[in-house]
Amino acid sequence: MSLKNSQSRLLAVAATLCLALAGFGAAAETRVDANARHPLKLDEAIELAFAQNPDLLAAAARIGEAEAKVAEAAANFYPRLTARVGYAYSDDPAQAFSYIVAQRRFDFGMDINHPGWVENFRPEIVGTWSLYRGGQDSYRKKAAELGVEAAELERSAIRNRLAAAVTAAYYALLSAPQQVNVARHSVTAVERELEHTKHRVAEGMALKADVLSLEVRAAEAREAELKAQNAIELARSALKTLLGASTDELINLIEPADRPAAHPDQAYARLLDQALAQRPEMQAAIQQSHIRREELQAERGARWPRVNAYAAYGQNSRSPDFAFSRDNVTLGVNAEVDLFSGGAVSARIAQAERRLSEAQALEQRTRLEIEDEVRRAFTTLEEALQRLKVAEAGAAAADEALRLVNEQYRGGTASVTRYLEAETDRADAALRAIVAAYESRVAQAQLQKAVGHWR
Repeated sequence: MSLKNSQSRLLAVAATLCLALAGFGAAAETRVDANARHPLKLDEAIELAFAQNPDLLAAAARIGEAEAKVAEAAANFYPRLTARVGYAYSDDPAQAFSYIVAQRRFDFGMDINHPGWVENFRPEIVGTWSLYRGGQDSYRKKAAELGVEAAELERSAIRNRLAAAVTAAYYALLSAPQQVNVARHSVTAVERELEHTKHRVAEGMALKADVLSLEVRAAEAREAELKAQNAIELARSALKTLLGASTDELINLIEPADRPAAHPDQAYARLLDQALAQRPEMQAAIQQSHIRREELQAERGARWPRVNAYAAYGQNSRSPDFAFSRDNVTLGVNAEVDLFSGGAVSARIAQAERRLSEAQALEQRTRLEIEDEVRRAFTTLEEALQRLKVAEAGAAAADEALRLVNEQYRGGTASVTRYLEAETDRADAALRAIVAAYESRVAQAQLQKAVGHWR
């Protein structure tokens, strides 16, 4: 891998990280807590993201919305009271006669066939209570309660993804300055040899072409340094986005003292069992199937009779004035059942059945996706750890090779071309070691995410 390719790879990682993590929401106006001004440990950065990331705040709002739906569903179990007032003016004999009787004004001298125009004011309070609706209210309340659990699981899934993303951004920001150091080391080494070669050209012991070759290599090293500095800003921006920090907030990090483990700490089969048992996405998919099943039962309940109790208290009078001497009370119970509704009930049941089938299919897909994610994360971590060993050994070998070639070049037994090759190999090997260390850390985080470690 050439130096340019290595630089481009790490830069691309940081740029991609910036874009990919934009999905966690725009930076919140909330500033980082005062403690965040001190160097942050990884765990502190994750906790800070949990407290300030706008996506988690939105998830908390969705939980509140789901809880409100439970309260709405539970309201169907309580009586409903309605206050209302009506006014009627009629000369219809039947209607007018009923008003006169309700107003307690009837006498046998009235001509009930020609009562004339009669006014009626009716203020009243009406209470209704659903006694039975085929279990629809119970099923809908249960579905709403499951909806709260699903919303909480959604927040857990966001926490899990957010923690993995913060970990990746954290190590990207830590590795970016190391990339800058490699580039600066190359610039310093090449410029030192450039000055040495210029003196040798002046003494007639080297060719002008050697100077030109070293100048080209120095320009490449400076370009790599600029890209590395840009990668720092990209990584810092990505981390600030995840932490919900303002753009002008300074963030300092602490390099972890521990090294990545030599191999995954658990077998694949055990990790898969953990993932299927505790991944919030899996549990949310199961809950969604339960919700659809309760909704189906609620729709089927529409085929059963509905029984309601009702009561009305009010008065009938010729004026809006209320008098207890004219009040009246009505109590009753009614039952009804839909004999024919044009197929609307059957259509709603069919829709609910399809939604249940869809939820069950999505549950199966989620299971397969989690199995694939765990397998990929496990394999990627194994590969990353092996690559880290190889890269570190290669970096040590490249350092020693450059030292030997440099001595030969100073002694005149090695050409400038050989020196440039050795210096490029050293820079490439150093960058590969940095990238391998970063990718091993990220691979560990991805495996933790795959098993639901941060739920």
